[in-house]
Amino acid sequence: MDKHIPVWVFLLTLLLAALFTMVFGWSIKSTLGGSDRSGSFGKVAVMIASFPTLAKSVFTDVRIDVVDTDELIRVPRTTVDLSEFTSIDSRLGLDVQGLLVRADITHNQIIPGWRILVGVFTINDEVKNAALALSPELEVTNIWILTEDATNEMKPAPPHRKVVHGFDILNDGSVIFSFTNGVSLQRFDRCSKRIWTIAGRFHHAVTLDDKQEFVWTLRKSEGKDELVKVATANGEIIRHFSMKDIIAANPKLDILQIRKRDDNEQGRNRRNTTEDWLDDPFHLNDVDPLPKTLADHFDGLKAGDLLVSARSLNLVFVVDPNTLEIKWWRIGATKRQHDPDWGWNGEINIYDNRMSRDYSRIVSISPKSFQAEVIFDGRKNDFYSRIRGKQQLTENGNLIITSTQQGRVFEVNPDGDVVLEFINTKPGNDESNFVISEAIWLPHNTLNFGDDKLCIN
Repeated sequence: MDKHIPVWVFLLTLLLAALFTMVFGWSIKSTLGGSDRSGSFGKVAVMIASFPTLAKSVFTDVRIDVVDTDELIRVPRTTVDLSEFTSIDSRLGLDVQGLLVRADITHNQIIPGWRILVGVFTINDEVKNAALALSPELEVTNIWILTEDATNEMKPAPPHRKVVHGFDILNDGSVIFSFTNGVSLQRFDRCSKRIWTIAGRFHHAVTLDDKQEFVWTLRKSEGKDELVKVATANGEIIRHFSMKDIIAANPKLDILQIRKRDDNEQGRNRRNTTEDWLDDPFHLNDVDPLPKTLADHFDGLKAGDLLVSARSLNLVFVVDPNTLEIKWWRIGATKRQHDPDWGWNGEINIYDNRMSRDYSRIVSISPKSFQAEVIFDGRKNDFYSRIRGKQQLTENGNLIITSTQQGRVFEVNPDGDVVLEFINTKPGNDESNFVISEAIWLPHNTLNFGDDKLCIN
């Protein structure tokens, strides 16, 4: 016997479904707009609406783990004539495959000294997170293989799912570093042996102070951005404070709260409310203490003041690490910037990624006048790194630029001419490079690996 659904039941079902869809959509829009009128239902609706993206992310993670792909450490190659490049030589008997160099040595414009390249390299047919020490003759004379162990029940990601992002080197040849997607901050000696480990979601920046007694870094703790001071001798955390602490210490300066949701309800006038933050409100990506040798060049600031980059706010600011007073700031001169550095010329040099704007650049900002000047225009050398990246102004005025998302490092003279360039190609692939996260120049008398025996784990 056939059973039929009454027409009115069918129409009522359609009507209720339409009403639910309207309420569901309004709740999502209202919640994302900062209103709390939809209450818990709105938050649940946002979670449900986000599920496809979340599911895609989870399945992508599973696929990456199963397939062991290098998707997260690989970047597209630029249109460059590789016939002008040569392979890097190594004194170690280890073959660093795919790393190429082009150098203009005819005009003596390359500043002499050591160069440390940090990233993902193919070493004896194996892909490794590593740092390479290149001698003044541009030969590989030491390799640090950079790994991490499980800490406090936090399992480290496999090598193909993380990149060294935060690195500095001490005078004894030891290094301190962290990973993107890592679970620790670590110090290794010059032979890649672990000296100490701190558990935590450290990221982006590792910067030594003048005496190399302490290092400043960044950490995600319970979802909050923190600045952390660590003793280099034993890895002890000496001081840490959050962005919430900095906001509380600067009640008359509201530049740090522009990533909070607005209460845009009409007809209400609530006081003393606390709104939710938008996703990733700050995205801190650098912290750099002012060296004592440069402090006299920066009026109103003192040695040890911290230069900080907040990518989500297009903001660079200086904070006193003791009082947490913000002493200087500049917003909007750069877009999604990285790596602001104290310049020996009394200016602040910044890696301006210019996300989604075709090319990147390096700018210099005067703390006195707040004026920004472009010191390298990325259109000159097809330079564009949508995310990440480092820059360093050397003693002779040359500028070393790490274009992380292109897998390349290049050095330009004061006229903007490229005098040295590295390309980190993926062997056997004509379209891809591996990531180089940072290049560091050091004076020629800083390190000495020339007489070392093979020093690799």
